[in-house]
Amino acid sequence: MRRHGAGRRPWSLTKISYIIISPGVCVINGRWPHCGGCWDWGGVTGGKAPMVLGRDDRPYFFLSYARTPKRDPSDRDDPDRWVYKLYKDLCGAILQMTDARPEEAGFMDRENKLGTEWSPELTAALARCRVFVPLYSRRYFESDNCGREWFAFARRELTHRARGRQLVDAIVPALWTRLDRPKLPNVAQSVQFEHSFLGERYCAEGFYGIMKLQNYRADYQRAVYRLAERIIAIGDESVAFTDENVVPAVTQADFESLPSAFGPASARRTADGQLQIVVLAHDTSTLPPGRSRDYYGATPDTWSPYRPDYTQPVADYALELAKKCLDCIPLVGAFDDGMANRASNGHPVPPSLCLVDAWVSVSAAHQEQLSRLEQIEESWVSVLVPWNSQDPGMCEAKDDLRAKLRQHLGSKLASVPRRCQMAANGIPTLHDFGQLLPEMTMIMLKRFRKEATAHPPAGPVIERPRLRRSEPLYSGDAR
Repeated sequence: MRRHGAGRRPWSLTKISYIIISPGVCVINGRWPHCGGCWDWGGVTGGKAPMVLGRDDRPYFFLSYARTPKRDPSDRDDPDRWVYKLYKDLCGAILQMTDARPEEAGFMDRENKLGTEWSPELTAALARCRVFVPLYSRRYFESDNCGREWFAFARRELTHRARGRQLVDAIVPALWTRLDRPKLPNVAQSVQFEHSFLGERYCAEGFYGIMKLQNYRADYQRAVYRLAERIIAIGDESVAFTDENVVPAVTQADFESLPSAFGPASARRTADGQLQIVVLAHDTSTLPPGRSRDYYGATPDTWSPYRPDYTQPVADYALELAKKCLDCIPLVGAFDDGMANRASNGHPVPPSLCLVDAWVSVSAAHQEQLSRLEQIEESWVSVLVPWNSQDPGMCEAKDDLRAKLRQHLGSKLASVPRRCQMAANGIPTLHDFGQLLPEMTMIMLKRFRKEATAHPPAGPVIERPRLRRSEPLYSGDAR
């Protein structure tokens, strides 16, 4: 094939094994004939990750990575070009091993720079991707933005699991640089993934170490191939669709308000991440007349207020949310086993959240417990009131329940932070609960750190050292 009148031949006769044609794009054998150079397309266009997703597009993976700052702002080189190469190679391997369309292979945000706003494409991809691939590095775990991405994906998966679906863990980490396990935050240590599956050299150096040296080319290709295999295996087992009525897409404003799962503002670095979650609810043996048994179990901590859509007990959901999204060390128990006993014995009460069943306000036995909760003065002890808007019993008795709650728990309800008033007025959906619990947790932890009295360890009191003027070694007149 030859173009007449040209001094060179940009086109040569070649065997065409495949052609991909879509609006504005023509790809032949993975090359772009309309531009001066050739591109390894690997699921990307124009040198950038695809930024527009269709409504039904579900990328196999979302690559979460920490942006590398430029030493010289005027430098035009991309400091994250090696990350981008890894992303393209993973996309290429996934396209070879699946029937996915190029835009479904993966997503890597190339538009959001340090300090800029989050793009709608990023939040959409985060809401729809099948697998979350965090690229571990020291900078990654210091990034609040990476921590928000982790939090948003982990919470999405927990909310799906609360519906009773058996889901695989869809967080598949990769080592960008070598990191010893003890240096990882707890939320990352809880992810079960055997890195040795990707190769010995990869474990020793990480992707960055093996992709820059020609001697390790085979190790790099092996690691990319096996990581792509793992992403495909997990992605094919993940939820086959995204129900936006169950887990609404995170808006830009919501995303920027999310806490980091492990960054500088994480729970682990605030009051050591200790959190007590207590449940004040009925069980099937204590229900008042007329209350449906469908929402209760044999013990208070099996209370599931958001049935029938979400069968998981709300205490279990809160526990998993605090552990996997906030890097907390949560303890869950019934009210009598928790904060009330510690407060009455004069022991320091840890940061605490009490999940209150509105129906306990009409029970004489539980009203006493409400009064004991009301007497706890610590500002870092607060309440959340799940209130299923689809529960017919709650709708019929709402006026009486609200009046009883104000009567027996008025001070605690009034002390709920202003921006979290839904926690006191009634949380209508599990999605709302999943948004409020993290914010309430961080507020309680910060209050505890600011206002709680420090208790020194038991033992003899060690006097504060003081500096004194040194005395002369010899007394008397000098000779």
